[in-house]
Amino acid sequence: MSELRVASCELRVLVCVTLLALCGSCDQKSADANAKSPAPAREIQKGHGLVRGRVTFVGTPPVMKEIANDHCRPDAPVLKEETVIVGANDGLKNVMVSVEGLGAMDGSSLPPARLGQENCRYVPHVLGLCAGQTLRVTSSDPTLHNVQFAGTLNRPQNFGMTQAGSSRDVTTLTRHEVVPVRCDVHPWMLAYVVVTENPFFAVTADDGQFEIKDLPPGDYKLVAWHELYGRLEQNVSVTEQKP
Repeated sequence: MSELRVASCELRVLVCVTLLALCGSCDQKSADANAKSPAPAREIQKGHGLVRGRVTFVGTPPVMKEIANDHCRPDAPVLKEETVIVGANDGLKNVMVSVEGLGAMDGSSLPPARLGQENCRYVPHVLGLCAGQTLRVTSSDPTLHNVQFAGTLNRPQNFGMTQAGSSRDVTTLTRHEVVPVRCDVHPWMLAYVVVTENPFFAVTADDGQFEIKDLPPGDYKLVAWHELYGRLEQNVSVTEQKP
């Protein structure tokens, strides 16, 4: 087992049969820190490799503040900040874990990823998207939302949604970066769309666990990204497993 240890968070990963550990720092670098001009995308290639693991928080997590939500509507529930959510056994939620090194793949044939607006909150808070994949933005709120994509490599967008049942497809997220999504009407609304080079990624669940399936065999870079603790990476070797 190889290990890098710094305070704040810890990533434990099982890659096929090899156990690795990667511990995080409070570096503010985002996943697009070394972004380059995209190479021509190719069709998605799959295998039978598997990366499975768990991200845990080490130390005392920061207190998440409550958000008064009556500006959404009078009966809207009180919300809490989602920057750091620590669950059972110190599992850290909302960490994007992705595999780099397969080259650019075209996500346009994949089913749409979905970003909802529920009780004046974006759901999910962190969302993975393969470059070129459609993002379907929906709203279940009977109130005005202003959906603002604040990327730097992808074209910024800003559009309104005015009623429950609204839906709009976004097809212009083709560059690899972390794209914050905000609402000017409700300034606490914030989500992150992580545009990746391939569809091999997962966002950690409530208990910090994740699983990435169908990887082709090879040597790759495993990357974990968190909105506060930044980018962590580890070289991994993935071998073909029996289907």
